[in-house]
Amino acid sequence: MKLNLVGQGVEITDAIRSYFEKKLGRLERLFKGLVPEEVELRAAFKKERAEYRVEVDLFVGQRGEKVHVWDADPDLYAAVDKVIDELERVLVKDKEKAKAERRTLRREKLRRAEGELGPAAEPAPRPPVEEELLAVEKPMSVEDALLELEEKNLQFLPFVEVSGGELCILYRKKAGNYGLIRTGCRSGLKDTPFGT
Repeated sequence: MKLNLVGQGVEITDAIRSYFEKKLGRLERLFKGLVPEEVELRAAFKKERAEYRVEVDLFVGQRGEKVHVWDADPDLYAAVDKVIDELERVLVKDKEKAKAERRTLRREKLRRAEGELGPAAEPAPRPPVEEELLAVEKPMSVEDALLELEEKNLQFLPFVEVSGGELCILYRKKAGNYGLIRTGCRSGLKDTPFGT
């Protein structure tokens, strides 16, 4: 950003310049998306009777936009605070207005597209695909479940662990390794003929 500070009846000291730049720094978020070389800010510091008047003109190159704000106070630093606050209000308001205009244009574009193509039909949700769950015939260790998962090329395998009779789910992760979920549920396999 090009920054030009001008004093009319006021000497622009390093302290005033650094204070102004520090206060202006909090507005950087509002300049995102702009090319820094295309943004020019001119601040004029004037002494009028018992007050300091600070005027700020902000020019945005490509857009050709100009923002003019000013404020006055008996204390120069308070006048800087006030004018930066006012500049922030104007910039936020302009940014919100631009967002609202973009939203309106998008809505109009969608309406025109729907008018040409008819109302957009929302796709109906697909019913879940039922898959067969391989019944666990006997309790097994985690190592045995891993071998069966690999052997049958499955994504997941529910099994009952030998040591505690707990229902577990072994699954293949996207990274290629494996995960194990211990459900905390005890299986009823103990009552079946092949239970332990």
